[in-house]
Amino acid sequence: MCVNMVLENQVEEARKIIEKEGTVIFPTETAYGIAADATNNDAVEKVYKMKQRPRSKGLTTIVYSLKQAEKYAELSEEEKKVAEELMPGPLTVVAEKKGNIPDNLNEHFAFRISSTETARKLAENTPITATSANISGKETSYSVENISPELREKADYIIDHGELDNGPTSTILELNNGITVHREGPIKREEIQKIIQG
Repeated sequence: MCVNMVLENQVEEARKIIEKEGTVIFPTETAYGIAADATNNDAVEKVYKMKQRPRSKGLTTIVYSLKQAEKYAELSEEEKKVAEELMPGPLTVVAEKKGNIPDNLNEHFAFRISSTETARKLAENTPITATSANISGKETSYSVENISPELREKADYIIDHGELDNGPTSTILELNNGITVHREGPIKREEIQKIIQG
């Protein structure tokens, strides 16, 4: 069986698990993450418990497309413009969420479109959580072997792509009364400013 077919089968299996409120450890362009249905309160709760993460630290999401993001976020014209120009890529946009997103996910709807095919395909049916596969406050993992055994045991499924390149974390951006950069990444404020003004 070719590698692509194996991967396709893994993604399909992982999607079924996500649809049933399960959790999946998966590769992204930056590190390994934990995916769960970001629209399901119980699934989101599982992620917090797995990571031992305080609820005050909200979770970001990966969406399949901008069209999908618009189902869950109230996007301004500026936010759409920036997303269209810079996604897929290392950019997370913090937008106002609609009422169909659980309160325990985040105060807002923070989303990105992954440049990794596996991550995007996992989000094809529903937005997924995009938090790193580690216990809160511990080191980020770039291989499944480096993920704590405790976390691996709690996951319902693991997609192992071996050692990942140590990619840069995404820029986290909010466009509400100006440009607020919550985390500086590869995409700089000046680039965002040009897109908005252009």
